[in-house]
Amino acid sequence: MTALGALCSHAQHSPLTSQYLFNGLLINPAYAGSRDALAANLTYRHQWAGFDGAPVTQVLSVHAPLKGRKVGLGAMVFNDRIGVTNETGFFTNYAYRMRLGKGKLALGLGAGVNMLQANWSQVQVQDESDVNFSSNTRSVVRPNFSGGVFYYQKRYFLGLSLPFFLSRQYDPERETFLVTNDVRKYQPMLTGGYLWSLGRNLKLKPSAMIRYQVSAWPQADLNTNLIIKDMFWVGVSYRTEDAVVGMFEVLPTPQWRLGYSYDLGLSRIAPHHAGTHELMIQYEFGYRIRVRDPRYF
Repeated sequence: MTALGALCSHAQHSPLTSQYLFNGLLINPAYAGSRDALAANLTYRHQWAGFDGAPVTQVLSVHAPLKGRKVGLGAMVFNDRIGVTNETGFFTNYAYRMRLGKGKLALGLGAGVNMLQANWSQVQVQDESDVNFSSNTRSVVRPNFSGGVFYYQKRYFLGLSLPFFLSRQYDPERETFLVTNDVRKYQPMLTGGYLWSLGRNLKLKPSAMIRYQVSAWPQADLNTNLIIKDMFWVGVSYRTEDAVVGMFEVLPTPQWRLGYSYDLGLSRIAPHHAGTHELMIQYEFGYRIRVRDPRYF
């Protein structure tokens, strides 16, 4: 737990989910309004089950296009607990959408706040007199911003985003988190996917996400989903040097989407935990999209 807690104190990170394509505000503010309906998504993720201090994340997002449909608005709340640190964020999102070719190009901005707290007294240390871990950090509120672009057609999509511009670092002397704008800690994300029709009732949708940080190696998610009768989604994903993910989603009606994913760890700590579980539920209010022409991303 000591190492995990120390790592969590240094850099702003994007809460990780395996079913991120249907909780797009988490990675790209330009996703706001792209479902062409008032869409609400709730995701719960328990990472590294059985590992002491493992991450637990909850995300609630809501977004919709305005009446003119050129503007999309969204809001997102997340809570991310890792080791001895707890972070809660609230973000608003704005996207301006325009026709480009056969698709739409959206430019997005996000602004919000992160509330941070660390319970340093729970860290196991060799020197119990170490003042850096003798007391807890009071909850502090810090601003943050995001930006991105998102282009999508019926058959494919591309996105580029920076979920957080600012990073934070714990200062033990001041007993608080300091906000910095450090380009080396930026984590830009590139996403893309394509939809192939394999027949009347079968479709294949491969997709990928690449996250990059100057001070670390790039990480990629390579995904493939088989879509059966536009009702059942069965998928597998590989996250480089981290996990193989199995996903299953069902759409009992055109408005509801229920999903579950399981991450089988591949990293060095894999023998010490029982994998990662993630649940997702999505509902689209005022659904206007024809059932014969649904959205796939």
